[in-house]
Amino acid sequence: MTNLKKSEMTEKEIQEKIEKSKSYSLKDAAAVNATVGFGDNFISPYMIAMNARDNQIAALTSIPNLIAPLAQLFTSKAMEKYSRKKIFGISILIQALMWIPIILVSLLFLRDIRYAPMLVVIFWAVYAAFGNFAGPAWSSWIGDLVKKEESGRFFGLRNRIGGIIALVSMLIGGFILDKFELLSKITNTQIWTFAGFAFIFLLAMTFRLISRYYVLQQYEPEFKFEKEYYFSFFEFIKKASTNNYGRFSIYIALIVLTTNIASPFYAVYMLKVLNFSYTQFVLVNVAATIASLMFMPIWGRFADRFGNIKTLKITGFIIPIICFLWLVSPKFTWFFYLILAANFFSGFAWAGFNLAAGNFVYDAATPQRRSLCVAYSSVLNGVGVFIGATVGGILASHLPTNVFMIHKLMFISLISGIARYLISFIFLPKIKEVRTVESKVSWKDVPLVSEIYNFNNYLLREFPLIIKKPFKRIKSNKTKV
Repeated sequence: MTNLKKSEMTEKEIQEKIEKSKSYSLKDAAAVNATVGFGDNFISPYMIAMNARDNQIAALTSIPNLIAPLAQLFTSKAMEKYSRKKIFGISILIQALMWIPIILVSLLFLRDIRYAPMLVVIFWAVYAAFGNFAGPAWSSWIGDLVKKEESGRFFGLRNRIGGIIALVSMLIGGFILDKFELLSKITNTQIWTFAGFAFIFLLAMTFRLISRYYVLQQYEPEFKFEKEYYFSFFEFIKKASTNNYGRFSIYIALIVLTTNIASPFYAVYMLKVLNFSYTQFVLVNVAATIASLMFMPIWGRFADRFGNIKTLKITGFIIPIICFLWLVSPKFTWFFYLILAANFFSGFAWAGFNLAAGNFVYDAATPQRRSLCVAYSSVLNGVGVFIGATVGGILASHLPTNVFMIHKLMFISLISGIARYLISFIFLPKIKEVRTVESKVSWKDVPLVSEIYNFNNYLLREFPLIIKKPFKRIKSNKTKV
């Protein structure tokens, strides 16, 4: 079987390979999210442990997210010459190995604090660039393996598996860091803190290599890059406002921009202002992951039934609420638990938004142009991240500590929330669904609302019976007496 050419395989054999490949993709999701849990989620705390300034924390978000998407502009050209499997394999190998210099930076920090944080930014930018270079090839590849009508369910399941692993690995990572942090306090040296980061980052590298292995086991359908489908990034930008996918891309990029005005600083706020432990920091992030796990498959079914754009319209108007939930005073007795609830709500909302935004590409773009659409949209998003994080960094560096009696980082969160609302009000009505879906949606169908409503119905249906049965027995006993 393995020696047969693709053209010589039967339809049944190809379908078997595709099904097996989807199974490999689920294993890849587990491994790559272990990398996220042990590595990506702790890169900001790593910088904070180096006493990085607010503008350096902003640079950790802005610079890599500007450079990395630009790498995707070269992926389509590479796909003319090389297979998607080869592009992915080489890129992810280099990406995984970038954890080594990121770890070694901490040794420099122990000798000279001045350059260490910015070196992390540079290595993180390279890490992100190679990951993004592989992105369009992977998107084109997986898009050929998953049918449009099953994309919501498949990616919902894939994201759910990945979320579980990210949650577990993040909890373990936070626990490990707290233990090493305790050793640093006992010995009065920071070397143990960085030893903890080195340990979890090595785990992140290992799991990224495992992820790479599973992706390379997938069947790659024949793909012929047809030059007549090629269009430049500047052509894409020029026509963006006049077509549906272009307006969608602009909207997502602006949401990314307004979100990143505040998002780099929530970790700073928790670890430096509120003095959360690593475990508390992880628990706040885990709350979002748990919500995402719970609601991702529900959002997937909703998007399959009512469409990705309707999902975006609902989540686009509830996401800004998250910013306002952080504004409560830290002096409030139940503040930590309120933050947990806020991040749980964040996970619920972003699960639907990200699923719908990701799946809309598969609906709106043809297979020949899918990689280009992913690349160009990513470049726009990267510019959005760069501008948003840069604006946030400038505000964080120049605002007084308290603005209108709230901490400056929470004031930035307020600005971000208002800006997200404005973008959704302006752009969402202009984006249309491209596939046939149910047109009418009741508020009872919306995830979370539907769960509450169904539970309420259950209580209304079952509770009277629970109450009636004892009274019936009492009445029966009285009759006998």
